Amino acid sequence: MRSSFSCCRTSSGEEEEEEEEEEPAWGPKHRVFTHEEIESATSGFSASSLLGRGSHGCVFLASLDQGSLLAAAKLPSQSSISSDSPSVADAEIDLLSCLPRSPLLVNLVGATPAAGPAPRIAVVDLMPQGSLHDLLHDRLRPAPPFPRRLRIALRSATALAHLHSLCIAHRDVKPANLLLDAKGQPRLADFGLAVRLPSQDGHEAAVLPQPAGTMGYLDPAYVHPEGVGTSTDVYSFGVVLLEVLSGREAIDVEYSPPSLVDWARRLLEEERYEETWDPRAAPEGRREKEAAKAMADVAGRCLAAIARERPSMAEVVAALRGAERRMGSRGRRLARWAMRGRREGKPSHPLSGNRRVSDVAGS
Repeated sequence: MRSSFSCCRTSSGEEEEEEEEEEPAWGPKHRVFTHEEIESATSGFSASSLLGRGSHGCVFLASLDQGSLLAAAKLPSQSSISSDSPSVADAEIDLLSCLPRSPLLVNLVGATPAAGPAPRIAVVDLMPQGSLHDLLHDRLRPAPPFPRRLRIALRSATALAHLHSLCIAHRDVKPANLLLDAKGQPRLADFGLAVRLPSQDGHEAAVLPQPAGTMGYLDPAYVHPEGVGTSTDVYSFGVVLLEVLSGREAIDVEYSPPSLVDWARRLLEEERYEETWDPRAAPEGRREKEAAKAMADVAGRCLAAIARERPSMAEVVAALRGAERRMGSRGRRLARWAMRGRREGKPSHPLSGNRRVSDVAGS
């Protein structure tokens, strides 16, 4: 089913890379699951199946089709369900059911029906390698080198630009919502707060909700419902870029100031770029350092106080692609990082065997 609003696509003038063009644009129709099917597939929503927990509920590993298909089942928390308004789960299911499958997004596999006493459960692609937040902040993992960070930032920007081209603002862009698929590629996830925006043909969006997001990533200029737009996501992505560069979390009380943006803004204005780099994985050599400076400059532009002065995500993609080209070859350093991870035996996910994972890139 196609979206009911037309596309407000903008283009950076660049095509997606060849590896993305090989991925299927559309997948099978969404499936309808009974609550009993999901309960059985998650072993009764057991602790052994729990993949993660958030403010809107829990995510469980679901073994479907007699164990041949692995997916993620999102069980809403009672606090996220209101009889007076659609839940975050309902909003995410409704939105994803209207979108084409994409290797840039965590896609909907299916869901339980809207009618019924139980809350709706979304079943989505399983991302076997965790989140970007895990990759950056899990001290048991080897710190990814700068070339890997830039590649992830570029792919993440491409995912957000794709969403914006469909006239949708995500409203909760952060590393925890950028999940890594079977190839280690980031995908944009968690669309419960996403809103549809007016399109170029004059189609109006539904009534806009109150501002929402995550502290530390939320655009300070977004204080009224009418303030929502793609620029609010651009600001959040600027924070993500700083986090990728520095290895610091958006809010960390162990630092002064605790806000990553407040700490980095003065350094960027004074062009003290080296002080923003993660000491565990600082850029090496002239080319990497030039690319890191370009990435920091993009972050600073995304964080402009005035929304109209921020770049579009298509422009962010073009700038990061230019930074990557400036860096040149990065294969040896990435290979060393990958080998170190294998030597340390850090598992990406407790999945094995010949079961297929619901993952466009990995299936």
